Amino acid sequence: MIKFLDILKESDDNIFIPRGSKEEKDKVLIRRINDKIQEYIRNGSKGDLDLRRSPIQFLPRNLTKVGGSLNLLFSQIEKLPDNLMVNGYLDLAFCKNLQRLPNGLKVKGSLDLQDTNITSLPSDLEVGRSLILLYSLIEKLPDNLTVNGSLDLEKCKNLESLPNGLKVKGFLDLRNTNITSLPSDLEVGEDLILYRTPIANRYTKEQIREMIPGVKGIIKL
Repeated sequence: MIKFLDILKESDDNIFIPRGSKEEKDKVLIRRINDKIQEYIRNGSKGDLDLRRSPIQFLPRNLTKVGGSLNLLFSQIEKLPDNLMVNGYLDLAFCKNLQRLPNGLKVKGSLDLQDTNITSLPSDLEVGRSLILLYSLIEKLPDNLTVNGSLDLEKCKNLESLPNGLKVKGFLDLRNTNITSLPSDLEVGEDLILYRTPIANRYTKEQIREMIPGVKGIIKL
């Protein structure tokens, strides 16, 4: 497992690390991180990559697989390589510099995009478990999106509608959004949470159940 905190400790202990500005220190840390990632790739990309809170902005293009989870929480990441496969979870929460996800991204675990500036998702995105988008700037979801866990869209104020063909096997959380209608073919395996939405103010639970028969759990208004 590669841990950014371990790399940081190595840097702090090294007398050759410049004691100058934060920018100079970050450049040294980024070189060390990239060296560690190349070593991780040479060793078969096994285990986790824990780069939370690191100054890294880009991952190398030859990083095509992460055998475990990839943690970039609170990092400075701006771009991920195309066709990246993550066998565990992918944590991108609070990555304010990230504007888009790469093409061909496959995450076998959950994908956390909480409080990011992502506005849309690629049509070929695959997520094995839950998709977390609360507090994000998401404006649109791709048609026929399937989420094998839960879909959390709480406080996504820029999202005004859901796509056709959306299937959520866990719960769907839409509280504090501006969504005014739901697609008739929506499928939700667990609860549909609609607190403080225009829909909750306009319809009763019975009316929603009649309009959206694909909801299997409780409708919460």
